[in-house]
Amino acid sequence: MPNFSLRRYDTQARVGLILSLLAAVCLLTLAALVLNADKGFEQFSFKDLTVVYGPTRYKMVLASGLVTILLAVSGFGFGLNSAGQRRNDKPALSWISFFMGGTVLCLALVILFFFMRQGQPVIQ
Repeated sequence: MPNFSLRRYDTQARVGLILSLLAAVCLLTLAALVLNADKGFEQFSFKDLTVVYGPTRYKMVLASGLVTILLAVSGFGFGLNSAGQRRNDKPALSWISFFMGGTVLCLALVILFFFMRQGQPVIQ
């Protein structure tokens, strides 16, 4: 069994897929943080399409967005680098990680833009 080496294109394809899947999980967490309706002041208003948040939730959304973007860019990069290589025996994994990473990256940016644009901080 060969050692783990990111110089191998099939290993890059596997790592890219894992990172893209982790980015998708983080994207779901980000969406849940933005759209979650809590019992207190922090909630999403479907009527006005605004997000009411406090300082803790603001930091959590930004941290989750940063982690999502970093994982998506990494998965996208590994998929892009290993997709067209001759020595890659797993080209499907490369293409899946490429497209999944790109999709998650775009959706994370859209959700963060929506949060920053439509967010209403609660002054306590």
